[in-house]
Amino acid sequence: MDLLSEIIRELHSIEVPLIKLCLSLLLGALIGAEREYKSKVAGFRTIILITLGSTLFTLVSVALMGQGDPTRIASTIVTGIGFLGAGVIYRETGTIKGITTAAVIWAAAAIGMMVGFGLFAISIISVILILIILLSFSWLQRYIDRTNREKVYRIHLVNNPEHIQTMKQNIKSFKLSPKIINQGKRKGLIYVVIEVEGPVKFHNNFMKSLYESDFVESFEV
Repeated sequence: MDLLSEIIRELHSIEVPLIKLCLSLLLGALIGAEREYKSKVAGFRTIILITLGSTLFTLVSVALMGQGDPTRIASTIVTGIGFLGAGVIYRETGTIKGITTAAVIWAAAAIGMMVGFGLFAISIISVILILIILLSFSWLQRYIDRTNREKVYRIHLVNNPEHIQTMKQNIKSFKLSPKIINQGKRKGLIYVVIEVEGPVKFHNNFMKSLYESDFVESFEV
């Protein structure tokens, strides 16, 4: 009978936690839908589970308030989310991928925690700001990428040291800024690693010249 009374008492007080869980699900779904639309590793269901999980852990910490330090559970959530976020970061073709998704996971966990602590207004505003950043700022990033891009070229040249200076001058002729990182000789060929900075269209023109050059044996970006 004592157990039944305890269950009935909890059912009477479940209204607020249930509202928090539903709001957490909704906010996670909004962020997750954007990630799913862009076919990211952490998609719709993943982000929802992250916000819900963070809310559940926060509800536990609130329930234990007075019996221990509730911030310990909150700090554990942050640590755990850090490991989860690191798992979606990977290297592909010389660039790092997944950093934005990892940041979204981190932010989604924060949203779930805010909902769990009853900070409804700030959690809703935060989701709106996150969606604005993810949806509206992508055009600005594309503009920046078109305006200026830094690439590292590894170029193998016919065995003639003068070709290195020729290559630098060739890069400058395409209105790009070269910086030699490394150079040497291997298997009868001279190689040079050059960091090149400038607009994407100029990079494309430069790469076209590399394909057509007589003294370039091979290159990679």
